[in-house]
Amino acid sequence: MRAILKENLFIMVAVSCVFLLSIATFKDLELSNALINYHSFFGTTFQTFGEFPIYFIFIISGEIALIYAIRCGGHRSFSIPLFIGGFALSAWQVEQYLNEITHYSLAALTNLYNGKPLGMHSNDVAVFSVTPQVKVLLWLGLYSSITIVIFLWMKNKRKEELQKYLLVAVFASLTALLSLEINGVLKAFWGRVRPYELSTSQHNFTSWLQPNGFTGHRSFPSGHTMAATLMVVFSWFTVGKRHTRVLIVGVFYGAIMGIARIIIGAHFLSDVVFSYFLTLLVVFIMHGLYNHIVSDELKLT
Repeated sequence: MRAILKENLFIMVAVSCVFLLSIATFKDLELSNALINYHSFFGTTFQTFGEFPIYFIFIISGEIALIYAIRCGGHRSFSIPLFIGGFALSAWQVEQYLNEITHYSLAALTNLYNGKPLGMHSNDVAVFSVTPQVKVLLWLGLYSSITIVIFLWMKNKRKEELQKYLLVAVFASLTALLSLEINGVLKAFWGRVRPYELSTSQHNFTSWLQPNGFTGHRSFPSGHTMAATLMVVFSWFTVGKRHTRVLIVGVFYGAIMGIARIIIGAHFLSDVVFSYFLTLLVVFIMHGLYNHIVSDELKLT
């Protein structure tokens, strides 16, 4: 039943994306001009904090590896590297997420200080900064909080259950990594100018169907939309009715992020729709691979 729901949901999303891409082929620039609002608190908030799913996939996966190493790692030649790797992955991704939040937050504050729209892209030198000491405290606070929550979540799990979660963590991390790499390669190759990078005459606008090569511009496809759509992967760590709820929330969250990216002037409609579909396709394929390779005894159901 769950498999049928996922297939139907994917087909609905695919049809919707094809329809939206058809519209974007002719109306990308017009829609962007009509919707851009650099004052948008909604767009700025999602730009600053909204990419958390991709970071938290790695963080959760690293924490699960760390817990497995502590509780049922077996021989030290396996448990010690697993512990170190799990800690390094989760700790690093917490730092990366904090760096992103800090970057966008300081940019928004600088815009306000200089009398510019909150979410406008600007090359102004930041008038505010975060000291290394504060960064360390923020990292300790966030990492400790996440670790406590995940340890409590895994507290009463048996060894057999932890094995299932570890397998899910491996596939989830590979899915996030694959999505990230595909998105990055396409961004670099397509070389599409972002809406906020357009000239006054907008003559440098190009269709999403036109690869421009390595120009240094990275509008197509949307990275934020990819990261947000990966919230769907959180459903892999859940069972029962919660699995379906998290799956649906992830599908909607990715779409909302796409809207936010258009409003803040960072992407065109085609950028976010293509990224949304491509990410869901990777997720669909990787979860299918998980179901095909992993035996029923080791699946989290």
